[in-house]
Formats: sequence, structure tokens, C-alpha cells
Amino acid sequence: MPRFIIVLKNSKLRTYTVISWLIIALNFFAFAYVGLRRAEDMKNLPFFAAAILAGTFIFQLFTRREETMNDSLSLGFCVAIIAWIVMQYYWAAGLMILLFLFQDITRRKLAVLFFEDRIVYPSFPKRTITWDELNNVIIKDTILTIDLKNNRVYQNEVISPVSDIEFNEYCDAHLQSR
Repeated sequence: MPRFIIVLKNSKLRTYTVISWLIIALNFFAFAYVGLRRAEDMKNLPFFAAAILAGTFIFQLFTRREETMNDSLSLGFCVAIIAWIVMQYYWAAGLMILLFLFQDITRRKLAVLFFEDRIVYPSFPKRTITWDELNNVIIKDTILTIDLKNNRVYQNEVISPVSDIEFNEYCDAHLQSR
């Protein structure tokens, strides 16, 4: 069990959110196009999928709540994936699955986990750093700095409440014992 869990600010989250909504908007227009060009047997399905995507966007636009953002984006991607599969555009569904995975990775909560024997840094894939690989670890003015012996430095803004003094003492004790 980690001794400290430090949540970092995802400074690019807004950009990733805009890109995700643009992807959903492109799907909306693609469904409308396919609905206009499609044979009579499935003519309503693309319009139905486009209506759900539009409804998801309008709901999120009027609520403007961060708590529902991930759910709205996930719903939009899932509707698009299912609609492409049902319409038998498997390549489009595969592309949407890939984009959904990227969206999920970029929008995740960035948490650094501090264990007794290691630190788990939230890169992709997650990086495990042992205490003997470190020169220094410190939080000062809500900035977490992880200085490695191989001259790499990770610096991120901390958004979770943490006692700087207690954390820095914990890290100093581990660094001096190695």
C-alpha cells in the first residue's frame, strides 16, 4: 500500500477534451452522410446514432460539469463504435476503439504512488523508480520534483492536498537510508 499518493495536474486535459469532442463531431457528420447515402434497409440507424451523439454533446454543453465529462465522452465513443459495427463498417469501429483507448489514456488521473521500496510514476506505460535511482524528491510551492541520478528530472504541479514537510521528511529518510 502506498504511503503517499500525489495527484498531479494534467495541464493538457482541456486540449485532449476538445480533440475528443471534435472526434465525436466528425462521427456525427459521418453518420449523417452515411444516412443520406445508405440503402433503405438501415437508413434510420445512422440518424439515430447521430441524434444520440448530438444529445450527448448538448447535455454536456448545458450542464458544464467536469464530473459528467468522462461519462459523456465515453458514451459518445461507445455509441459511435456500436453504430459502426452494426452498420458493418468494421474499419471505422476499429479506428474508434483505438481513439477511445487513446482518449482514455490521456484523460486519466495522474497519480504518483510512493511505496517503501519504489515510486510509480504515471507515464505511459507507468514507470517504476527505485529509491536508489534518485538524487532527490521534494515538494516545494506545490511543485513535485523527482531528480534521478541519470540526469532526468520530472516536475509537475501537485493538485492533491499533502503536507510538504511530512512528505519531504519521508523522502529524505528513504534517500539517506539507500
